[in-house]
Amino acid sequence: MVCHRRAGKTVAAVCELIIRALYTQKENARYGYVAPYREQAKDIAWEYLKHYGRDFAEPKGVRESELRIKLFNGAWITLYGSDNPDALRGRYLDGVVLDEYGDCRPGVWGEVIRPTLADRMGWGLFIGTYKGKNHFFRVAEGAKKNPRWYRLILKASESGILPPEELEDLKLELSDEEYEQEMECNPNASIRGTYYAEQIAEMEKKGLIAPLDLYNDNELVQVAADLGYKDSTALWFWQDTKDGPVLIDYREASGMKPDYYFELLDNLPYKYEDIWLPHDAKAETLSTSRSTLEQFQEHFKHQGVRIRKTPKLTKQQGIDALRLALKFTRIDSRKCADGIEALRAYARKFDSLNNIFLDHPHHNWASDGADAARYFALVCRLPSGELGRQILEARKKSDSRIALPGEKAIITPFTPEKMTLNGLFAMNEKTSGPRHMKLRL
Repeated sequence: MVCHRRAGKTVAAVCELIIRALYTQKENARYGYVAPYREQAKDIAWEYLKHYGRDFAEPKGVRESELRIKLFNGAWITLYGSDNPDALRGRYLDGVVLDEYGDCRPGVWGEVIRPTLADRMGWGLFIGTYKGKNHFFRVAEGAKKNPRWYRLILKASESGILPPEELEDLKLELSDEEYEQEMECNPNASIRGTYYAEQIAEMEKKGLIAPLDLYNDNELVQVAADLGYKDSTALWFWQDTKDGPVLIDYREASGMKPDYYFELLDNLPYKYEDIWLPHDAKAETLSTSRSTLEQFQEHFKHQGVRIRKTPKLTKQQGIDALRLALKFTRIDSRKCADGIEALRAYARKFDSLNNIFLDHPHHNWASDGADAARYFALVCRLPSGELGRQILEARKKSDSRIALPGEKAIITPFTPEKMTLNGLFAMNEKTSGPRHMKLRL
């Protein structure tokens, strides 16, 4: 259901969940409402769920802290956020609503939610407003071609929900693009504040982004990573050619330790030349006293893979570098689908108080993939003469160059320190140093 703002789609969806839960014949039925963020689900849908569902809940069936209601027939309705997809793993669902799916991580449906419906023959309902031709648009287009799906496009000019005079006021207060997007459900309306959306669309028109197998198994592969633990870790894989780089794969996961990514990299059918980490990857992690660089270097030291750091530039310089690099880049749209959507959705933060876009990005699900793409742009090989002066200078100053024979390595390989019991006691008494080291002891 693609509906204009204030059409009542969230209220309708919440009531649909309650009605389905009341009339189900299944035992221990489970239903879910998923918003881009759990806090957003609480703000948008929790009051509606309590208001319309309280009369059908069993005594003490409204669980405020869990954002869930248990109805008198034993069915549960729970609110979730796509920012924590692991909360949905391992569960089953008989029905689910995905609100503003275009703002959710693209993989949350196929990788996490869809399998939860399979053995229960559950149903899914996508609701929202178009924000360009993103993954929500593709779901709606797929529904149009599939007779098993119901599809509704509800425009403000046709619904009759908002008074004509209110629509006239909105036309005066909103830009043409905003009105077309928010009120007329137009997927072709340009998305304000995005960094790469128009360029991605242009690349798709030119065939630079296409479902083609671009991997050359005779060439080595480069990897650019944006590392995170609470946030996602994003990995772009590419090969350099004389005409420009070719992005062949994209992977992303959240809440995983380095060993998960080592196994991922080892199991892919690529032979790596360089793995590029953020310039601040030398910082020690909370899970170990070794730096991320040291852990990567230790794992790949016998494979001949160089672990290197990207140049240190400002975020805006990296964004400019990526805009330039994309002009010479081809992308496999199948293996890089989630990464492409991250680039398409990456946008400046909006200041609603002053009605302006700020000069820095909005941090959301798209940030990790876009950050890793910036690192790719800072180190990939472009046709001769196409690199900007600032990027060239940063490359010269950075410690990311290849260590020549006889030179000191980029970072000294990790050698475990031999410890004694007295040494451990002494370290524990230290008043300085990282707090996590004392906690480990």
